[in-house]
Amino acid sequence: MSTNAFEVKGAIRDLIKARPELAGYQVTWGFPTRNPERRWVFVGEVMWSDSDWATLKSRQETFEVSVVLNCQMSGGSAEEVERELQTMSAGIEDAMKANPSLGVQSVIATDFVPKKLMSFPGDQAFEGQLETVVRVKARL
Repeated sequence: MSTNAFEVKGAIRDLIKARPELAGYQVTWGFPTRNPERRWVFVGEVMWSDSDWATLKSRQETFEVSVVLNCQMSGGSAEEVERELQTMSAGIEDAMKANPSLGVQSVIATDFVPKKLMSFPGDQAFEGQLETVVRVKARL
């Protein structure tokens, strides 16, 4: 299978690991281990939406890579958890604006898109999760 998705997924993970806003967060390729840390980010599912011939000899593909951010705060509130998730996602978005190709030569365009934000009480803590995708258009 000819795709840029795996290289892009690794680049997204590495970009997130380098963000100072996410220092101390567990950042993984796929879902974290059985006992994830209280604060984690995973770069997960890849969904292809399109692949077209750009010329007679080259194609372009369009796909999304899911990025899920999770935060748990002892003694915090739903608002505090959601604000922390917003800070985390803003750091990722800023990094992508500064490097829209993610360092992958074949990438034409990327976009960081929030999809779903939720927070809920847990055992002596509030937990929140922000589901996002990175939309990618790349040459094959």
